Amino acid sequence: MLVLFGTFIILLLINVPVAFALGISSVVTLLYTEKMPLDIIARGMFTTIDGFTLLAVPLFIFAGLVMEYGGLSRRLINIAKSFVGHYYGGLASVSIVACAFFAALSGSGPATVAAIGGIMIPAMVKEKYDTGYSCGVVASAGTLGIIIPPSIPLVIYGIVANTSIAKLFIAGVIPGILIALALFALSYGIAKKRGYKGTQQKASWKERLQYINEGKFTLLMPVVVLGGIYGGIFTPTEAAGVALACSLFLGLFVYKEIKWKEMKDVFKRVTLISGTVLIIVCTASTYGRILVIEHIPDKIALFLLSVTQHEWIVITLIILLLVFIGMFMETLSAIILLTPILLPVVQHYGMDPIQFGIIIVVASEVGFLTPPVGDNLNVVSAISKLSFEKVSKAALPYAILLTLMIFVVAFIPSLSLFLPGFIK
Repeated sequence: MLVLFGTFIILLLINVPVAFALGISSVVTLLYTEKMPLDIIARGMFTTIDGFTLLAVPLFIFAGLVMEYGGLSRRLINIAKSFVGHYYGGLASVSIVACAFFAALSGSGPATVAAIGGIMIPAMVKEKYDTGYSCGVVASAGTLGIIIPPSIPLVIYGIVANTSIAKLFIAGVIPGILIALALFALSYGIAKKRGYKGTQQKASWKERLQYINEGKFTLLMPVVVLGGIYGGIFTPTEAAGVALACSLFLGLFVYKEIKWKEMKDVFKRVTLISGTVLIIVCTASTYGRILVIEHIPDKIALFLLSVTQHEWIVITLIILLLVFIGMFMETLSAIILLTPILLPVVQHYGMDPIQFGIIIVVASEVGFLTPPVGDNLNVVSAISKLSFEKVSKAALPYAILLTLMIFVVAFIPSLSLFLPGFIK
């Protein structure tokens, strides 16, 4: 344990990328213990990515980027603006609603922030909204990308925990809606206090129907993708392919906003993002396999049980641990690393793996909003040209709110288990 964890922490402190820190610490541990052959790393990495289910990750990433380039995000924003733009902080409300819609298409937090924030942050600044406030709203709303289905982190958790991805997807619906409403209420309260008014006048139903008609195909995509999964027509992985095919068709032939020459940039970004994700998945899974072989999850579980027998205290400690680690570790790495350790502990207290999957993903949402990693903070900082420190400060109220929502999901199991109960 000391060699495995110690090497990993030292490498992180000297700014070695997480993926390489996980791989190097695994190699050092195997060399030190001499209990297992070194080729277990190569075999483990190959086995991890040699699976049909994991194909959903690059496909959802590809689909999200095509939606960003193809004008789908702009149509979602127009629809959201016609319904909530007239409230206090109207453009902030539009950002949250648009992110919720886009989340049902992309499955990625940073992709949601990039697609919606690139349009909404300049628009809010133009309307005299504080830049920090604008960034905080979009960064927090972008976290909906990993809880509202489909979700790339839920795919990874399902693989690691050997749990139904379809059930995980539908389990995220109610918590996702509640989180969106909570973000809406907080941004509205701050906007009203600061006097950020909405659009000049409330849109008529004629205008709303016009925007809905313009974006009708975009709105139908979640229905097709999620309806196909729960209707038994295709698997979550196949659903990712359907989402990509639909977004390509809309962007290239219906809306015609993607130019063929832009596809080169899309392919380049897909390759870079997917390659980064898959490297992390490979090395983190090997790290996790060593944890299991060395019975480290069992030892940690026994330690937690020796500290206290009170279920709510143990769950609280686990939530705080997830939030803390999420501040320093990339989401997918944290899920792959912590799931084998903590899932046996919560199962000891009778928690369903589906519920824990939602808890660990909501905790990852907090990690998107907290330094030093803060993926969403980095994206909005790049868009707004505001310093990372100022963006982090603006996002703090939303990070606190999301932390409270983790406890809500943890102590009200029906929020995440009610809908999966209808799936056999």
